[in-house]
Amino acid sequence: MDTTAFIQAVTDGLAQDTRIRGLFLGGSLGRGTADQWSDVDFIITAAPADQAAVANAWRDLLASITPIVFWNQMNGERMVLNAITEDWLRCDVAIQPPQTLQSRARDRIKPLIDRDSLYATLPASMPPKAPNPGYVRYVIHEFIRMLGLMPVGLGRGELVAMALGLGMMRDHVAGLMMQSVTDPDPGGILHQSKVLPPEDMAVLRALPYPPLERQALIDANLAIARQFMPRARALAKQLDIPWPDDFEAATRRHLNATLGPDAAAW
Repeated sequence: MDTTAFIQAVTDGLAQDTRIRGLFLGGSLGRGTADQWSDVDFIITAAPADQAAVANAWRDLLASITPIVFWNQMNGERMVLNAITEDWLRCDVAIQPPQTLQSRARDRIKPLIDRDSLYATLPASMPPKAPNPGYVRYVIHEFIRMLGLMPVGLGRGELVAMALGLGMMRDHVAGLMMQSVTDPDPGGILHQSKVLPPEDMAVLRALPYPPLERQALIDANLAIARQFMPRARALAKQLDIPWPDDFEAATRRHLNATLGPDAAAW
């Protein structure tokens, strides 16, 4: 079943269920940026007392439209249900109280059912996203801490763990880059190349994926640090975040003393 037919089948199947106050398309389909790889993200608004029943009705409806081979449910004030069909159409739905839709904007969702005319009350768009000082402060300290753990991983011979740590450090570089993205709803990780400038993507592609060898792992840590540190310093200055000079200096001394004079060359 193609995406258009699937969305129509869902809309028709919920049209008479008045517990469902609203049904909206979110994600890339709601933003109008979908491609052939996009999943289908729905938002259902329903009273808290009806959410469990709506979740059951949702699963029954999906199973009546097409066989479901994967199901995951996360409960809370905002219930999230993930499903994958037998032909690997990915479908997620958030079931939430109507008032919580106010955090959305009209240019990011599309109404399919709107019994309470909520869509008209939403702002046309959300303001640009600003960098998050709390995240930036955290990631700076965490990155320096991870650099300082190199002697531990090497001393214990935990080269696989070090390679996994390098993946986290690459993610921290990407996370800093994403702080400059002003789109209030940029999408998930699989949209990264659509929102980051080409020069940033070129940097991420060039970050090392080293073999499990001592010197290669050290070199990879330093290569990633040479990309992270200037960006982090610039962003810290922009956000008036004090740089952890003492922590960085202690980490440099620690690495130089344990791994050699070039172990802190970032």
